[in-house]
Amino acid sequence: MSPLPIQRRDQAPAHQEHGCTFRRVLPWDHSGPSDTGMGICTVPPATRTVPHSHQDLEHFYVARGKGRVHVDGEATDIGQGDAFIIGAQQVHHFETPDDHALELVSIWSQTPFGTAG
Repeated sequence: MSPLPIQRRDQAPAHQEHGCTFRRVLPWDHSGPSDTGMGICTVPPATRTVPHSHQDLEHFYVARGKGRVHVDGEATDIGQGDAFIIGAQQVHHFETPDDHALELVSIWSQTPFGTAG
């Protein structure tokens, strides 16, 4: 057995959240809100997720596919390899074209990281 604890993506329970399939991978064994965490959000082709906002910041990395992110009424095309941060209380949702799914790594926190300071 490895000394490094690992949460496997496929072992994380999947549920529907804001119109996408969501797997919480960190923190382990925790299903409710947390100050920080990581999950995988999968948006199927030809889908629009539910617009929503929350108190934490959400850092995204597009692991696979392409689509569009809408933030506070502004839309931006996104694709594999893109990274962006959605601020606290910003209303956001995703949409995908008919021929592509979108898989995003979502990391949420109460404070930003990854910014030059």
